[in-house]
Amino acid sequence: MSSFKSRLGNVCPVVPGGGFGSGVSGSSSGNDGFGGTEGIAAAYESTIQFLSLVYDQMEPWEGKSSSGSNNNNNQENTDADGAASTNEDDVMETIRTAFRMIASPFVPYQRALAEVERDPLGKAASMVAKDVRSVVGLQDAADRLGDLAPFMFPLADSAISRFGLLTSGYNAPATLSLVDNLIATHASELAIAMGSLSSHVSNSTGNEFDEQHANCALEILRIAGSFKRTLKSFDHSVKDRLRSLSDLMLDDTLEKGDGLPDALEPAQLRSFLAKEACNLSPDYIDDGTGVKLPASVVELRRLASSDGSPLFPKSVDSVSRLARSCQSFVFEVCYAIPEQNLRGISALPVWKQDSVGDGDEESYGILPQSFITHVGEHILALVQALEPFASDKEALGLANEVMNGVIEVAVQPWKEFVAAAGVSLTGDEKSELTSLMRGKEVSRLFGDDGDNELDNQNEEEVDEDEDPDDKASTAFCNQWLDVVGLAVAGRLLERTMRIPRLGRKGAEHLATDLNYIRNVFTALGVAGHPHPLLGYMAKLVTMDEESLQFKISSRQGEMTPSDALEVIKRAEIRIAYVRGISV
Repeated sequence: MSSFKSRLGNVCPVVPGGGFGSGVSGSSSGNDGFGGTEGIAAAYESTIQFLSLVYDQMEPWEGKSSSGSNNNNNQENTDADGAASTNEDDVMETIRTAFRMIASPFVPYQRALAEVERDPLGKAASMVAKDVRSVVGLQDAADRLGDLAPFMFPLADSAISRFGLLTSGYNAPATLSLVDNLIATHASELAIAMGSLSSHVSNSTGNEFDEQHANCALEILRIAGSFKRTLKSFDHSVKDRLRSLSDLMLDDTLEKGDGLPDALEPAQLRSFLAKEACNLSPDYIDDGTGVKLPASVVELRRLASSDGSPLFPKSVDSVSRLARSCQSFVFEVCYAIPEQNLRGISALPVWKQDSVGDGDEESYGILPQSFITHVGEHILALVQALEPFASDKEALGLANEVMNGVIEVAVQPWKEFVAAAGVSLTGDEKSELTSLMRGKEVSRLFGDDGDNELDNQNEEEVDEDEDPDDKASTAFCNQWLDVVGLAVAGRLLERTMRIPRLGRKGAEHLATDLNYIRNVFTALGVAGHPHPLLGYMAKLVTMDEESLQFKISSRQGEMTPSDALEVIKRAEIRIAYVRGISV
């Protein structure tokens, strides 16, 4: 046994003081930072198989020994059945003692399995994190991240398998926490990489939209969806294994005194030895149904319950951050051109114009300016960029795993619009901004100057005969057109609030630009677009002086103040101010 223990120490050293080394693999490569725990598990599995086989070979001997005992002349005054039973109990205790002794070199690893695993798994995670951090360009980002993203799950699965093999479910929280940290850290590294890619796009985008950038971003969204789906599947798989282990914990074949079993399965041996090593003072507690069960069994069944609680909560949180990073990446790619074109429009000299204009304007009317036509053309081009990805059923299904809450990527322009209007939101900022972005509440505050067409703005149309795949593809495209459209609307409104002076001709230009982008959104047919504030703002900038003064004064007596009403009031006052109208 001393030699066996020494050989195990060479595979995964036990450091003086109770700690563990990183271990070495059995290959010629030497210390790879991971082979030790695999080696210990492989040796333990072989030992269990050996013990099971040995027990099978012992049975005939035991039977013969019992028969001899019954025929012994010294037992003639003793009940034969009682003698056989006593002999079987003695034999069983001898077998248990032998099993404990043979498996004793594994006890330190069983009792501190999470500590044994921590260093080798940490080294593997560090190597992968280094590769993830090296992804900085868009050229091969999707391919490289696609290979690196799922890397931790086989390692985590192997760690759970070794946990089941060596401990049979005892001390589960420690190993589950280790695996949770492993996956969560990897997901966080991926999220950081996505953020770096977003910054790269923001800094490198030219004046033209690159569909390859959109394809890359959508592929990375698919990777995040695949990661989330794999985590869900892994969670369910581990829960199934925990339930099976909790049942094996109740197996008392090697403990009860009703004779020798015909055979000992490896799973029974593992459970017995793990209990001997890890469950030194078992407590029995109520399992919630009035039944007293070992505390380890109750704990394992609680962890494996199907009440919706994840086994790996840190990983779930990290995957949520990864999803948001990927959503932001796709948004940055799709919204970069509109942001570029709208960023500096508040300072355009055209807004100050009061004159009637040149001959072309007299003949053809005021045309939309180039910055807004670039935005409109880009939004229309987005449809063609999104459709090829959305037509791939498998890729679409994975991407949809991480589309919840995608509207949040378009919030920033609306925050800035509210700030530019001079309003401080008094309610819950997130819900107030979402309500403002959706526009249904504000459209009711326009009165007779509301846009009648927008009261019937595009809504989702349900076509029962439409192919489900086509419907899913359209819904995905519309989600991204929706958030880009919301961001464009919010930025236009914010830039309008920051125009320092608006002359008569400048106001006509602005109204033309606003109505142009409204027509683009109408043509897209996306539900909720065009936003009602775009049409209302187009009316405010060209409204005659008396009507605007009356509208602003009539607001003063309105009851039931709300953040949405305050935004509209401040916007009306701001438009009057830049137009030079006293209020």
